[in-house]
Amino acid sequence: MFRIAICEDEKVVLDFESSLINEWAESATDGSPDGRRGIAIELDTYVSAENFLFESEDRPPYDVLIFDIQMKNINGMELAKTLRKRGCDSEIIFVTGVPDYAIEGYEVGAIRYILKPVKPEVLKSLLDKVYESRRKKADDYFVLGQGADLERIPFEKIVYIEARGHYVFMKCADFEREWKSSFSDVAKSLGKNDGAGDSNATGRFFCLRRGLLVNLSHVARITRTDCILDNGEVLPVARGVYKELNDAFIAYFTKN
Repeated sequence: MFRIAICEDEKVVLDFESSLINEWAESATDGSPDGRRGIAIELDTYVSAENFLFESEDRPPYDVLIFDIQMKNINGMELAKTLRKRGCDSEIIFVTGVPDYAIEGYEVGAIRYILKPVKPEVLKSLLDKVYESRRKKADDYFVLGQGADLERIPFEKIVYIEARGHYVFMKCADFEREWKSSFSDVAKSLGKNDGAGDSNATGRFFCLRRGLLVNLSHVARITRTDCILDNGEVLPVARGVYKELNDAFIAYFTKN
């Protein structure tokens, strides 16, 4: 599901952009080998920055955010800065009637400014590029599903994953998650088994012991008994795993 949000305080513009996005989704290719047309999207619309911040808080992250800059109270640029501080990694497209925000746009990683009135071909072309980019990056995310909610967590933010009884605990750089699941299922989704001493195809995750996966990119130092992380935490290393861990650690950082 490709998730898009529009935040625009002019209803006419909001309705027009929504119709363009739906048209794009119906006609765009999803990149599948059989050439099937159409992309499944979820489109949410907001009439103000305040409305966005309140309503979107408990919703899964968006792939694309389309913000009007000249909104009352909190404008689109201020909204984008707030979201980036919270760790939001969505692609941002600004819509504006005044092309004077380029420098500020670089600060929040905006991919493009679209001048009003919005030209259909410009918006659709941008959505094509963003969709293709996000599709290629899909392998760089762990998808956490809880009920009807899906959360996409970048691998780079995951510090370690640990089995805790019938639950799985995930420590991330700036947040934590815990959910009821089989640890072996989580390990398999990362291309691993749930034993110790093996790394996945990308070499990013390593089993320190049964039920404990560490992200090598967050390892600061290793000893024969401990794995010291860049956040100061210390994880135990299973007996007999040190050499393989050391080799994986060197290989990962040599490659990256």
